[in-house]
Amino acid sequence: MPHHYRTFSSYLHEYFGVRIYRVPLDAGMTCPNRDGTRAWGGCTFCDGSGAASPEINTADSVHEQLESGIQRVRARFRAKKFLAYFQSYSNTYASEAVLHQLYNAAIEHPDVGGLIISTRPDCLPDNVLDLLADLSRRTFLYLEIGLQSACNRTLERINRQHSSDDFFDAVKRARARNLNVAAHVIFGLPGEDRSQMLDTVRQVANCQVNAIKIHQLCIYKGTAMEADYQQGQVSMLTASEYVELIVDTLEILPPEMIIMRLVAEGRKGEVIAPQWCFDKREIVSRINSELLRRGSRQGCKA
Repeated sequence: MPHHYRTFSSYLHEYFGVRIYRVPLDAGMTCPNRDGTRAWGGCTFCDGSGAASPEINTADSVHEQLESGIQRVRARFRAKKFLAYFQSYSNTYASEAVLHQLYNAAIEHPDVGGLIISTRPDCLPDNVLDLLADLSRRTFLYLEIGLQSACNRTLERINRQHSSDDFFDAVKRARARNLNVAAHVIFGLPGEDRSQMLDTVRQVANCQVNAIKIHQLCIYKGTAMEADYQQGQVSMLTASEYVELIVDTLEILPPEMIIMRLVAEGRKGEVIAPQWCFDKREIVSRINSELLRRGSRQGCKA
């Protein structure tokens, strides 16, 4: 029952008037806590693919990825327009000249209606934000910034290598340029309880971002987090706990905030926990059922 919260798909349909879908891209970038600039190894939950879609052939150029992605998404969803989604790793972690070339190549495709650019808060110097602001005057653009948690102790524990202040500063500078900003948050990070997760939500709700993307923590094979999990140092949220937490979250988010995602879908062979992440549709159905049971909706307690 999407009318209980403002989904990204409904927002896109309102904005474009046609069916539009994201096409994930890998621009071959990395992260400052992976290449030694800040640290090595990346975030402890990251499996080394940088959240890349398994459908991407990283040997292809961005143009080739875009062409094949458009064909794939058009056939599956009968989409009319597409958003070039720079998804893998930190997609502002390059020189201004390189970024200018990449982004412009994407928006020049006749079937591309705009950009979504995923990055970290410490990869957004002012000159890059100025470039994004210029692009946003020419095309639809969303900047997706990873926070994960507003608790600095948690950020240290997962080797995030930036602070919550870095995130809020990046949001402030981006919004000053009228950029659309989405915050990325993970529920169930090690050591966090329900009150800390909801505190992150409240801080995000008050920082003037336009949208939020929420994932549950997933344990990927081959990660530092997997080792901690196998040693019993990481406990997972149950499906019931997650559903309750999401509904509590929706109730305190501003009613106008766009909900980009409420649950991540794991792939067998890549994710070892939680088992319930393999049925995203079931979890979304349970979220909607809980909203109905409570007679609740997004923003009712904001």
